[in-house]
Amino acid sequence: MTTKSCNVCGKTEGFVPQSCGRCKARVFCGPECQRSDWPSHKATCNAKRAKERKWQDRHRLCEDGSSHFGEIELITWEGEDYDGQQYGWGGTVEDPEGLKRKFEKEFRGDKGKFYDYWPSGFRWTCCGTIGDMKYGCDHHGTGPRPCTCDFCHMGKPLPDRLYSKETITRKGLTLSRGPDPRSFNHAKAAIADTARTILGMDSEA
Repeated sequence: MTTKSCNVCGKTEGFVPQSCGRCKARVFCGPECQRSDWPSHKATCNAKRAKERKWQDRHRLCEDGSSHFGEIELITWEGEDYDGQQYGWGGTVEDPEGLKRKFEKEFRGDKGKFYDYWPSGFRWTCCGTIGDMKYGCDHHGTGPRPCTCDFCHMGKPLPDRLYSKETITRKGLTLSRGPDPRSFNHAKAAIADTARTILGMDSEA
């Protein structure tokens, strides 16, 4: 097991490691060391963030014309999905440790290239959906543009069965329940309500 040390003072014990919230590349023992490190770390941190944004921007546009406005985050934790299965590192059920080694050795930690290989191992922080979600950004009112989901078109908040369950892609995020007041549309609401009824999509709501 590798022991993490503070990148500023070198301390290795008696603290919970805290990574830079922006680039995740530096480790600190506490706020004091993080603040003292910022003047020298700022330039490399901003450069790393700019590089991250560049590859993420290629994947923002959705099929319904909306765009993801958050960040693509690599799933490094465990959790359940709506199917009740337990998922691990990279959002996978089978051999999460093997997938992690592949990311570290074959892809050398390059998230952009790893995303092209395994997009389901990421999530969008703006809507808590899986990394390869291309249908639309269901932000339910927090985005710069109106939400395009069925519930917001109908002027309804997300039902409990969807909002209350902490899935692996929603874990740790504070997400809106909606509805987005900018999104209500009589025609689209009627279409969405009819389609969801026919398909039985809201039978458990």
